[in-house]
This record gives sequence, structure tokens and C-alpha cells, in this order.
Amino acid sequence: MAKPQQARATGAIGRNTARRGLLWFAGLAPVIIGLIIGVLLNGTRPVERLRNIVFDEFQQLAPRPWTPDLPVRIVDIDDDSLARLGQWPWPRQRLAELTNKLIEQGAAVVAYDSLFAEPDRLASREVLSLLPASPERDALEKTLTDGGALDADPLEKAFRDNPVVIGMALSNRPTDTSTPMKSQFVRLGDDPTAALPFFRGMILPLPHLREAAAGMGAINYIPDVDLILRRVPLVFAVGDGPTKTLVPGLAGEALRVAFRTDTPIIKASNASGETNFGSRTSIVAVKIGDAEIPTERDGEVRIRFAGSQPGRILPVWKILDGSVDRNEIDGRIMLVGSSAAGLSDLRSTPIDSAVPGVEVHAELIEHALTGSRLARPDWMLGAEAVALLIGGLAVAFLARRLPPTLAALAAFILVCVCVLGSWYLFRYQDLLFDPVIPSASWLATYLGVTFVVYRQSEQEKRFVRGAFQRYLSPSVVEQLAADPSRLKLGGETRDVSILFSDARDFTTRAETLDAEGVVRFLNALHTPLTGAVLAEGGTIDKYIGDGLMAFWNAPLVIAGHANHACAAALAMQAAIPGIDAALRTAAEADGRPHTPLAVGIGLNAGSVFVGNMGSNQRFDYSIVGDPVNIAARLETATKELGVPIVASAAIRAAAPAYGFVELGAFPLKGKSEPQPLYALHGRRDRLGADFARFEKLHKAVLEGVSNSASNVAERIAAAAGTADGAPYLTFYERISGAKKIEIEGEKSPGGS
Repeated sequence: MAKPQQARATGAIGRNTARRGLLWFAGLAPVIIGLIIGVLLNGTRPVERLRNIVFDEFQQLAPRPWTPDLPVRIVDIDDDSLARLGQWPWPRQRLAELTNKLIEQGAAVVAYDSLFAEPDRLASREVLSLLPASPERDALEKTLTDGGALDADPLEKAFRDNPVVIGMALSNRPTDTSTPMKSQFVRLGDDPTAALPFFRGMILPLPHLREAAAGMGAINYIPDVDLILRRVPLVFAVGDGPTKTLVPGLAGEALRVAFRTDTPIIKASNASGETNFGSRTSIVAVKIGDAEIPTERDGEVRIRFAGSQPGRILPVWKILDGSVDRNEIDGRIMLVGSSAAGLSDLRSTPIDSAVPGVEVHAELIEHALTGSRLARPDWMLGAEAVALLIGGLAVAFLARRLPPTLAALAAFILVCVCVLGSWYLFRYQDLLFDPVIPSASWLATYLGVTFVVYRQSEQEKRFVRGAFQRYLSPSVVEQLAADPSRLKLGGETRDVSILFSDARDFTTRAETLDAEGVVRFLNALHTPLTGAVLAEGGTIDKYIGDGLMAFWNAPLVIAGHANHACAAALAMQAAIPGIDAALRTAAEADGRPHTPLAVGIGLNAGSVFVGNMGSNQRFDYSIVGDPVNIAARLETATKELGVPIVASAAIRAAAPAYGFVELGAFPLKGKSEPQPLYALHGRRDRLGADFARFEKLHKAVLEGVSNSASNVAERIAAAAGTADGAPYLTFYERISGAKKIEIEGEKSPGGS
């Protein structure tokens, strides 16, 4: 009986499913990887936010070390200073006094993080304007004018000829930008203007103050979209026209004045061997005096923050009353700003949630002077893309090759390696390698490929269940469904146990049945016999009319497969009385004669070829080889020898748990020498104590027949008289007669 469903399914598993899985794998994994590479290279806001979260965590774990020796201090207009010296704004005279104190104490630079864009409201001219017109007012004005106090700005005198830097603000409201800057930038390489942060206008200090000051820098910041300051520009481009004015930031200008240089250098792409590889112009570094500060492509510096440090801050009131140690001022850059409530411009940094803006300027100067760098070079995107691609392919490969748990563990280890590698580059190389996007892409790849593998696995399971559920036991089918790779459908040589069964007198029985009755008989016969085979993990090879062929140890490897074959044969014989009783009842109901049912079973074991047999259009999963022929001839021998189950020596040797009765050596067709045959008697642990006695009596019968002893009949009577020997009476009668028993048999359908 052919099995087209099994043949189609095995072919599908071997070819179509593998091809479909390969196409899914080849299509889905690169798509996932490609999409994420596209997002990565596109620089979208979500990507930047994810990167920044990781880099901020790194900064919090390993902030830049701060020591009191660093040459930057903050002169803080704090709440205590306001309480002691009066509310803000202070008279310019007090700020002039502060400036002079700092210069006298040896400050290298005094930089004000504030605008002086309006006249002093407490200056004598401003106070005089508040008085009503009168002779007394005129007299006071003349006195002040003659004394030179009316027009004097004390800050102008304090600023002049001293290393003082004042702040300016940039805005997007167009203004006159022709005012010359103190810094005269030198440009190396491409024109950097297009790469710099751009503003359309500027708010300048009063003319006399900016003329007196040694430097003037922008106090602007450009926070990220989450309002956290991570980068601070060193240079801005300002102006509405084709020619832009280059404006330094306050920190950069303080450094320029400290180094006593007028010409900071902007190093852009295509300068001194730097290249942009065809992309838009980018800035590489800004050199101010002896400090060359690496920047990002827009001239911003990604600061390695140390965090707010109390030792960095000096209150104004302590400086004015002389209680600050000169060593805290001498040779240092002094940044004047405010932390007072209502005056400070609080900023968030990767380390501090809210600090006065002047501290960010201090962090930038310290970053530059300590040689710190926190770089994310242009090539880093390419490195991340390569890591993403290689890791993604590795994850995709592992997800297909390993069980889900091991594949997930491998992906987790890969992510850990990526994160630790990123941490190492940050901690020891000052490089920012993004671990989030590669890790997210690997996770997406893992999930995608795992989904594909799951789909493919479910398809294979459906194929296996549909193909083998009628030929294998449910437990074996589920084992195959759980691991279809155990189906080696290409064909292989394997040791198997083989069973052939055949019903006696089928022709006589069929003569009493119509076609429908024959089918009912075959179904009634094969259903319980098939159940016995499947219960022992056997594979139904084919039905041959009233015969059945089965084998063990393929497609699944079964330890002790000969034992299972023996158990199935005994179970089949045990089912015969029940089948016969049902057939007898049916025959009596139909008013036809009943032919008693007897089934012969042959068992053999040996090495065969197992796999797909047939043509490209139709094939079966079957076995071929000489052991198959022998098993078929052993089934024929059951009729000749008069025993229900005949087994070969190979089965007897491979199934020590079962008791066998020696039948002697008989010639088999195709074999030059007689072959020893055995009758399967039962499980040894279930045989009675009399079995050993029967074996001795049985051996005596065989010896008597062989030696033509005169008392063979007595020996047969003694052996057959035991409970174990009764089934062998026919066998004894046949071997004791003059007729030579030669077992011809027919060539089996699985033979060679």
C-alpha cells in the first residue's frame, strides 16, 4: 500500500521547507539590519537621545577627575554676597573694586559671564537725571562735571590694560554685526563658516567697556533637545549677509587672553592631512595658544564633566574682604557669575541637574587645559555600522543554529561585549562608541530570525505530523515534530529491526467475501496489529494485502530496537484471538463459514539502507537490503515450521531480555549455508520456572531428531506435554517426519 502523503511530506521537508527557511533568513535578517543602519546613519532625534542617555550614564560613572590645582575658579555672586553687600544690581564701582582685587591678587584673566549692555543705573549721571530741575541740581551737575565724576565709568578704568573678558549675547534678530572682534581667527583648510553654529545678530556691551576689555566672548549655549548641555561651541558664525563674523565663546576667549594670543586657529577638514571624504566641511580642532582643543564637526566641544565642585567656587564677599588665600587666585582664570536665586541661569549637564551657567564655562576651560577629550569622530558611525552588521549576522546565524535559550544567551553576551567595549573606549580612550543602536538592532534581528525559525519549525511540525501520524506512534511523531532534523531523509545506512507479518489462508477467506468485505477484514486485521507496532515506536513501512512490514530505529534512533520489535510481535499475537472472535461473530451474522485466523511473524535485524525510495514523481520512506529479504522469508518459515513467530540469530543476540526456543538450522533461499532459526517464546522475566525444564526437553527432541533416536516420539511427548511446549507440537511433528523442510519464501517488497 503506497504512502503518497508521507512521500510528499518528506520531500517537502527536505527541499521546500529548507528553501523557504533560507529565503526567509536571507530576506528578513538583512532587511532588519539595513533598516536600523539607515536609522543610525540618518541621525534622527530618537537615535541621538538613546546615545546621549548611555553617554550620560558613562559620565556619571566616571566623571573627569577634579583637583584644587586646576587653574580655574568661579567668583560667585551668591546669596550670602547679596545679603552682605546689598541687592543686585550692584554699583559698577563695586564690580570695579572686585576686578581690581582679582588683578592685584594675580588673576591671569577675569571673565564676566554677564552683559554690560546698559548704563549703570546707580551712576552719578543716572541719579542726577532723577532730580527735578532746580538751581541746586545745576550746581551739583557742574561740580560733578568739573571733578570728572559725571562721565567716568569705574569699570572702564578697571578693564583697561587688564586681562578682562566681558560677555556678549547672540540672537536670531538681525543686527549690525560689523563690530570687530578682539579674536582674529586664522582658518586652516576649508571655510568653516557653514559648519559653525549660526546666529543673525548680537547684543554687545557698551562701546566704552568693550573697547577697554581685552576680550569679548559669547555667553550663549546650545542645549540638546532634552535641554541638557553636553556640548559648548568654541566659535559662532554671526551675520545675515554672505560674510559672517566669527565670534568666540566666553570660555575660548578667556583662554585666548590667558595665553596672550590674538589669533586662534580653526582647523577644518582638508587641513594638515585632515579630510572629509567628500562630505560637508567639518571642523576638527580649535588651537588657542598652547591648547589644541578637538571639536565635533560644528566646532562644539563635548565636555568631559567633573561636576559641580565646592572647591572651585569663591564667594564675592570673601574676595572683597580679603579672606581668600592669594593662591586661590594667583595665575588662575577667574570666571565671575552668579548662583543667587533669581540671578543665575541654571543649566542641566550630564552630571548635575541644575548648575549656574558659569560652571559650564569653567568645565570647558578645565576640559581644554587638562588635555581631556571626548570625541565622536566622523568614522565612528562607520565603525558602529560595521559592528552592527557583523554582530547582526552573527546573531542571525546563532538564532538559526542554536536552541532559543542558547541563542538568547549568545545575543545577551554579544550585547554585554558591546556595552563593555563602549565603556572601555570611553573610560580609557575618550571615544564615544554607541552601544545602544547595535544592541537594539541585534535584538531586532534576534526576534526577527527567531520568529522566522518559529514559523519554519511550526511548518515542519505540521509536515511531520501529517506525514507520519498514520505510520508512527503519537509519541514518536511528537519527537520528530520537536526535532525534524532527526529525519535524515537523504538516505543512510542504519542497523534496524524488521518485522513481517502475514495472515494465513487469505485466499480461502477472500473467496467467501465480496470486495467490501475484504476491505473490512483487512481493516479489522491491520488496525490492532498496527497499534501494537506503533505502541513500541515502530515505523509502518507498508501494507502488502493482508501482510504488514515494519521496522525500528528509523527515522528515530531507538535504543534496544530489537527488544521493541519482539515486544510488538508478542503483542500482535496476543491480539489475534480477539480479532478472530470478532471475525467469527461477523461471519455468523452473515451466514457464511468462518476461517480461523492465524498470523505468522518473521523478525530479523541487520544493516540496511533507509531513505526515500521511488521516483522524482512519487517515492516512499522505506528500507532495502538483504536483512529485509531474510525477514520476509522468516515470516514464510512460520507456516513451514508451524510456529507463530520466527526470529533470526541477529534478533536473538540483540534481545537478551526475551526467551527464544531454538528451532535448528534451515536453508533459506539466497543463503549458501543453513541459517539458525529461533521461535520467540516471551519475555524472560515473565516465563515460569518450568521454562528451564522445557528447554532441556526441547533440546532432547532436537538431538533425537538429529541422531534419528528410536525414542523421538517419547521425547516429543515429554516436551509437548509441558505448558511451554504445547505450542510446538506441530513443529515437532514436522521436523520428525521424513519430509525435508526448505523455506523458499517470496522476495520481499523491500528486498534486493
